Amino acid sequence: CFNLIAWLANLIFIGAYAILTLNRIQSQKENTMNSEYKKELSTMSGMWGIWDYDTYKDIDDYEKWEKLFCEDEDIEKQIAAKTFVPLYVHENGKRAFTVKINGQLSEREEKYVFMKSDRYLIKTNGKAVISGIENINAQIREDTLPILLTAGIYSVSAYLIAWDNEPGAILENGEVSSDALSDFVVLISSEPDENYPYRTSVNTFKEYE
Repeated sequence: CFNLIAWLANLIFIGAYAILTLNRIQSQKENTMNSEYKKELSTMSGMWGIWDYDTYKDIDDYEKWEKLFCEDEDIEKQIAAKTFVPLYVHENGKRAFTVKINGQLSEREEKYVFMKSDRYLIKTNGKAVISGIENINAQIREDTLPILLTAGIYSVSAYLIAWDNEPGAILENGEVSSDALSDFVVLISSEPDENYPYRTSVNTFKEYE
């Protein structure tokens, strides 16, 4: 099972951040159906994921979380329910994510793709979140990426980008360029194909099976 300490660490964060973040999302008036987000997110459990906030907002202790996300078969039940999409690379750490709503890969991103997932489905009431799997709970803390959508079912594709192969991505001083591509690009589409055999595996990329 994923590390208990990793989950418990989230309980030290104040819930005020969650309230402020959700209020900000709820009050946004602009059209978000062609939006792009970018943020670095960390995990201590080897897996990030996209999840529907309303489905999991009652998780307020480890026991509730464990019943849903401790074992692979538990996670695959959440995938089958269309409330969770795994972003699983079997590695801990911090990675940069670019999320595009009804967008496509840029020419730069296409050039450096080295893994692509089959499509998943997610159903949301309008508040989706990307985070480390241990951060799925009632609190929307700083190390999460809230995504504003209209209620509905979306298809999700994930791409791993070999960003460090692009000339200039790493500066002469060893630092990462502010213009470097992200580790993950996630495409969320509001027009899923009803006849497509959507993926339900906990392993996002077939290369890890």
